[in-house]
Amino acid sequence: MLTKFAFFDFDDTLIHGDSGGKLLKYYLKKHPLSVFKLFKVVYHYALYLLKIEPLNKAKSAWLYPLDKMSDQEIEKFYQEVLEPCYYLNVIEELKKKKAEGYTIYICSASVEAYLRFCKLPVDEILGTKTVIKDGKYTSQMIGKNCKNEEKVKRIQEVIKNHNLEIDYDLSYAYSDSLHDIPMLKMVKNRIKIDTKDGHMSTFEIE
Repeated sequence: MLTKFAFFDFDDTLIHGDSGGKLLKYYLKKHPLSVFKLFKVVYHYALYLLKIEPLNKAKSAWLYPLDKMSDQEIEKFYQEVLEPCYYLNVIEELKKKKAEGYTIYICSASVEAYLRFCKLPVDEILGTKTVIKDGKYTSQMIGKNCKNEEKVKRIQEVIKNHNLEIDYDLSYAYSDSLHDIPMLKMVKNRIKIDTKDGHMSTFEIE
């Protein structure tokens, strides 16, 4: 079925800033002694930058707070830290599109471990996946980082499962980043989010 979609990135699109960094800062504030784990984070990111290790290991190291936080704590982090960072004008745009009958997807490199607590009126949340062990979300990343072409792949998988087809001319995509050009090219209407204040403008793509 031909469907009009609105695809939204998350970091610096729906919220101001990097949600993964906010998670780390939030956990360190509550558990300052865990600062020593930052050495492990730096170590794995250095190996990633040197192309010795894959991104999965570096990102998993960064997400170590998830191994220590309960679902209630992760939800509290979303509510107390991420929700106050919403760009209110972009949130209103999302709600407007929903009211106009658009199917709304959030597609982000941020992890589903905390994105799942988003209470916005969205139809799908597609984020980077981590292992769920005994019903508990962990830091161990699985699959690919939900970024660049991976976003397109994830979106296409879901719409295929729902027997939907993107109405190219009527659909929208919102992002702050050139990394999202593959996703932006899935639709005709491409909106750029200014990271300073959430101002929206046309995303010019060659």
